Amino acid sequence: MANEGVILNSYYTQYMCTPSRSALLTGKYPTRLGLQHWVLSTVEQRGLDVSVKLLPEYLQDAGYKTHLVGKWHLGMYRRVMTPLFRGFDSFFGCYSGQNDYYNYTPTVLLPQIFHRFDLWDNLDPGWNYTGQYATELFNQKAVDRIMDHNPEDPLFLFLSHIAPHWANADDPIQVPQKYVDRFPHIVNEGRRKYAGAVAALDDSVGAVIAALKSKGMYENSIVVFSSDNGGAGLENTLGGLPVTHANNFPLRGAKTSQWEGGLRVTACIASPLLEKPKRVSNQLFHITDWFTTFLRLAGIGKPNEIDGYDIWDSISRDRPSPRTEILHQIDPVWKEYALRWNQYKLVIGSYTNASGYRIDQWYSEEDGFDPTFFDSTAKGAITCEDLETAQRIPCAYTEEPCLYDIHNDPCEYRNIAADKPDIVGLLMVKLNEYNRTALPSDRLPADPRAQASLTQGLCQPWSP
Repeated sequence: MANEGVILNSYYTQYMCTPSRSALLTGKYPTRLGLQHWVLSTVEQRGLDVSVKLLPEYLQDAGYKTHLVGKWHLGMYRRVMTPLFRGFDSFFGCYSGQNDYYNYTPTVLLPQIFHRFDLWDNLDPGWNYTGQYATELFNQKAVDRIMDHNPEDPLFLFLSHIAPHWANADDPIQVPQKYVDRFPHIVNEGRRKYAGAVAALDDSVGAVIAALKSKGMYENSIVVFSSDNGGAGLENTLGGLPVTHANNFPLRGAKTSQWEGGLRVTACIASPLLEKPKRVSNQLFHITDWFTTFLRLAGIGKPNEIDGYDIWDSISRDRPSPRTEILHQIDPVWKEYALRWNQYKLVIGSYTNASGYRIDQWYSEEDGFDPTFFDSTAKGAITCEDLETAQRIPCAYTEEPCLYDIHNDPCEYRNIAADKPDIVGLLMVKLNEYNRTALPSDRLPADPRAQASLTQGLCQPWSP
């Protein structure tokens, strides 16, 4: 898919699942929605405001058939917050941000009284699918949606896999052995299982494209592959979370951080409609841009107060991106602020947990990621100086702004704030301007009405 399409090599999301998904479906920075801090839990009274019109609702109004398969993670304590009431004609998947890949009962960070079954076939619990591997199940449902579709109608299919997200604390990487066996050369067991989980995901992408071709729909289709945040690796153990053994080499940081390893993610697009395919784009793009781009392609005008840009001509024709900046974060709770402008990135603050741990390093693990497998000449490869010998200019980012030149220093080795005080000042002004429209965002305590004993053991809405 990547080789035949366009690799998006300077593509950014938010640092965690909920913020990225809200940005994708609204075209707005999460700060405008009050969803920039952490992720939504299925036991709190918080979610994406129902007054905000979502991408599938616009497409539905334009005659599209709209389907969501997989993960929702945008709030569910009220029924009107769930997919069938937010523009999707059908929904097969889970409301939560993480799930067990076989028994579909999320448990991480939840007391046992809140352990509830979370797999839905529209509004019906999918009990009969228990035991089927989630990646394969979601893949089959996505293929079914394509094969059952009337090609005369336009289609929007959002296949939102949970893979390769961790499953639960006792068994974080769940994957059938047949996928793991493809990688006998990987020494580290965790990395080998992670590769297997990604392979299952990769097979799913291939099956979707094959279904589109079989149905005669691919020639007029656009397929986008995007992660929703950087990988979560061994550093998660210090934060008290399960480990998936992901690796963001050679970038700094990881999921939950505002460093490049948490924000700059894998993405590509494939379509026979691309005028200049088979290349790498190094232009600046953000996950909000799909909202505006898809509306344009559907013949729908851009609504007001949207942060996403129409990037179709930039991707298809290799024209300059209309985007010159990205608001990465404004979070007073964790005291984290980050903004990208042209090649410069301003970073202020980095969350520190109760034990004094923060995700701000360049991570690897013993017998883990093997950099000798890394081909610096490959399309889309990001290369940096060797970590051990590179000249580094540190920054006390919890006390002062730090500035990095991402074009020349993608691994964020050197803080150049002292050399570029005018750029720092400009980006501070921009941050303050964004802060004027930022809504408060914080986690809420668990609502006792969401207990399994009061919800039939189901992860379902409990509030009017």
